[in-house]
Amino acid sequence: MSVHANVKPLMHWLIYRHYTVRIGERAATQVSGVITTPTGPIAFHYDPIAQLIYLPTQTIAINEYGWEIES
Repeated sequence: MSVHANVKPLMHWLIYRHYTVRIGERAATQVSGVITTPTGPIAFHYDPIAQLIYLPTQTIAINEYGWEIES
């Protein structure tokens, strides 16, 4: 049995920003893929344990509801 990451906070963050996502890899400790934004696609990695979204130019901390918080 495989265990997948809880992506609910990430999905909430994406919905709030009106982004779409294509998940390429999903494991218990990491999710990665491509986010489609109005300015184009962005590769990302998400750490579901720390609730951190890693983008090429920044790291975003979110809470369990997908709201951005200060890290």
